[in-house]
Amino acid sequence: MNRKQRRAAGSSGAGPATGVAPGTAPGNLNELFAAAVTQHQAGALAEAERRYRHIAALYPAHAETYSRLGAVLMAQGKTGESVACLERALALQPNLFEALGNLAQANMAAGRAEPALDAISRALAIRETPQGKALFAHCARFVRFTADNARYRALLTRALIESWSRPRALTAAAISLVKCDTTIRDWIGRANAAWPARLPAAELLASAVINVLALDELLHRVLETELITDVGLERLLTNVRHALLTTGLAEDNGENLRELYCALARQCFVNEYIFSLTSSEAEDVQRLRASLDQALASQAPCPPLWPIAVGAYAPLNTLANAASLPQRSWPQPVAALIRQQVEEPAEERRLAAAIPALTEIDDSVSRAVRTQYEENPYPRWAAPGVAQPGALRGGDTSDKTGDVLIAGCGTGMSTIDFARGAPRLRVLAIDLSLASLSYAKRVAQGLGLADVEFAQADIMKLGAIGRQFDFIDSSGVLHHLADPWAGWRILLSLLRPGGTMQVGLYSEFARQHVVAARALIAERAYRPIPEDIRRCREEIMAAADGSLLKSLTEADDFYVMSECRDMLFHVQEHRITLPEIKRFLAANSVEFAGFNLDAPVLQRFAARFPERGALLDLDCWHRFETEAPGTFAGMYQFWLRKPATRASAAMTGVS
Repeated sequence: MNRKQRRAAGSSGAGPATGVAPGTAPGNLNELFAAAVTQHQAGALAEAERRYRHIAALYPAHAETYSRLGAVLMAQGKTGESVACLERALALQPNLFEALGNLAQANMAAGRAEPALDAISRALAIRETPQGKALFAHCARFVRFTADNARYRALLTRALIESWSRPRALTAAAISLVKCDTTIRDWIGRANAAWPARLPAAELLASAVINVLALDELLHRVLETELITDVGLERLLTNVRHALLTTGLAEDNGENLRELYCALARQCFVNEYIFSLTSSEAEDVQRLRASLDQALASQAPCPPLWPIAVGAYAPLNTLANAASLPQRSWPQPVAALIRQQVEEPAEERRLAAAIPALTEIDDSVSRAVRTQYEENPYPRWAAPGVAQPGALRGGDTSDKTGDVLIAGCGTGMSTIDFARGAPRLRVLAIDLSLASLSYAKRVAQGLGLADVEFAQADIMKLGAIGRQFDFIDSSGVLHHLADPWAGWRILLSLLRPGGTMQVGLYSEFARQHVVAARALIAERAYRPIPEDIRRCREEIMAAADGSLLKSLTEADDFYVMSECRDMLFHVQEHRITLPEIKRFLAANSVEFAGFNLDAPVLQRFAARFPERGALLDLDCWHRFETEAPGTFAGMYQFWLRKPATRASAAMTGVS
């Protein structure tokens, strides 16, 4: 029985039978149940199912039999029957912990996120486990709330504070809860109606919405850790920032409001100051910067709101006297802001000087890409998820050994997640950008991952480093090379026979909205600088509902400067099709091993192509994507294997 089946079976052993109907023989039930559990744990699922059904017929009030039967059915892919059995178990015994966890999994497998979230929330109220917290976060990723809910607010807030998953997986659900507040919703409507003009600052600061925002802990946690990925809420917060700068500095109205302003300033640093900026605001900020710098230079007192307001418009480390900020005594939220904007960037600059270069970077395209990511390290993130077993295709990595290459690690979000779940694997993470690498190294060291090796290198030169790897991750990097196929062949040459590679490539079908945006950018002669990226975003947000341009606002990348630049203004991008990928894999004698996709997509595919082996048939996937062009809206993310014995034919490119 593999790990997945054991998890589906639930964590309890056979144990004493409970919930026996009057007039039955408990001893006989216990014997039957123990025998069924033995078959279950041995992986004999069909036999276990038969035995559980037999027990259920004899003892229809025995809740744990229905719970176990539901787990067995789920392990066999019989999702609908599984849900029915688990619901029957909970009708008999509402607080049956394993049944609640399994019901959450079964509902997610059926594409029913809201019932899944309800079930795992009930399970967490009984007993908290790392697996349960991770499952809650997974379910929440697919839920959008239409009514406020105190239980979910509390759990989502904890999930962000305690890093139950990557914060970005939780933000859409959290934002939908924040927007359920009628006062916030009303003021979002006002901000949208007035846009691009700003709401009267004095009126906004005197309104009820400021108190609501100041007391919303869930909102504060999102602001501090991830992106605000909602146009209306972004506009309201842009107005709050404007009100702080133009009116709010005159009076410090207490700890709660100060915490809101600090969280907003931290959000602006995370999103790289992508919020709309008026010319009058820019002038006001320059005057405030000068006053703050003068106070720091002369060691004169300055109000806590000054660094907060400046940090909401530009990184505090850009001040001439930024180094003196950490030396002063500040309220805790202001100290956290200074740590984010002054101390951590200083540490990254120190680390960058010690990161080695494995190869030269002399290709013109590689140099241009490096420049982009030095200016805008990618991706932006502020907090990691919880450490979990790694994601090598084929199983748990927590006890595996071997060599791993992360080719194009950026700021290290995926690298750090991987290394935390695979402590015995030797990880080399490379990137063109020192700014990205130094961010990754700072976070890794803070988490105790001192053994991860970070280095600057160009994929096109990696063939000369003389190293081989058991696993290579090249998600989201090949399509930015001058020749993706040549770079891919180089990486394959570094993969040991029997090794696994994860690849991410842009889909031609799924990026037509990006193509439309690039046409707009060319027409307007927008440049890849903050001022023009902000102007471009405003035009996209004003596009007609349902248009290709407006659909870009649904992407998380749209809400942070580096990722918006990466999506719309990249200096080098190739878009690929599945037939091209199929030809490359065949020409290079490597095996396609499946896509990384959410369960609902896989279910739709299975309904469209129920034939055995269809999941690994790229022709079927091409037909599916042709019918549903948004399937791979992120990227094609898939696995491949290099056979343990290689054919003698030399690797060749796509014809």
